[in-house]
Amino acid sequence: MKRNVLFFMLAAVLFYSCATHYVVTDHVERSLNGTRTVFAADTSSLSHTLYGGWQCNALERPLAFDFRTECDTMKYMFSHALARGEWTIVDDSLSRMLNPQVTVNKCFQWFTTRYVYTAVFSGIDDLPVPVGQYLTDEEQQLLFRPLELPADWNGADMYALLDKLNTKYMKWWSHCLFEKEMEAYAACCDSTQKALLNQYHDTLLTLVLADQPNEFKSIGNVATKIPELEFINKINDVGFDALHWAVDHWNLNTRVLWRVVLPDGRMEEHLVSTERLLVGDYSIEETGRTINWWACVLTLLLLAGAVWLILRGAPCATGRLQS
Repeated sequence: MKRNVLFFMLAAVLFYSCATHYVVTDHVERSLNGTRTVFAADTSSLSHTLYGGWQCNALERPLAFDFRTECDTMKYMFSHALARGEWTIVDDSLSRMLNPQVTVNKCFQWFTTRYVYTAVFSGIDDLPVPVGQYLTDEEQQLLFRPLELPADWNGADMYALLDKLNTKYMKWWSHCLFEKEMEAYAACCDSTQKALLNQYHDTLLTLVLADQPNEFKSIGNVATKIPELEFINKINDVGFDALHWAVDHWNLNTRVLWRVVLPDGRMEEHLVSTERLLVGDYSIEETGRTINWWACVLTLLLLAGAVWLILRGAPCATGRLQS
């Protein structure tokens, strides 16, 4: 019993406070070469992913950033030079939050050159329970994507809506952990025990989800109410397998401040969080323009030459008319 209580205490800590924050800056040059810089609070989450041209440096002065829910201090900087056409780094060891499909294009427009930067973050498609089982498409958009509120809304309206959606969200999250915990138990059971688990699946789920989101429960907590499932609490450390799955696959508190610097020097920021990926792929796009001064000068010279030819030829034409 203590093991199961500890498991869900850890699960609650994971959900509410174990946030992983990064700051990523993609700096694009006129040649479409560039540099990706990753700021992190520690090296543990990135040290195993380093390869090739990645370089790690400890910052002399740590940098503080606001991730909306909380502030975090970045102490380390990882940088990697990227050649034209290689903005998408193919490395399975990188988190999906740090490995979007990035394309950078430019279009010559004589006086200006337009640069278009697009990053597509892959949606999370390996969930044990679809989010749509608890939240409608509209509710998912409201909860997970940038929100545009009606003009007459106030703080109380917003609080009531989010409180309702958060209750559904927490039930969905607990259901996901429940399914992973069931898989872990089934792997440790014989055929007769597996049959009993399947038989009481819905009953166990109902007991686990009762009193959500105010109380977390594991299968071991509620199985004591069913005599046929006495064997469950004799299996050790199963709950931690589900917790490790949650940590490894979709830490719900991962947030990345993704910054884009195009050749015009303007920097734009986008906060990309795991929740945004629950609805599907999430895209950000930025457009910048640089002035082609050589084209401006050449155009002025051509115009000046044309005016000079016109003025130079005007007296000759007048003289021919008089004769």
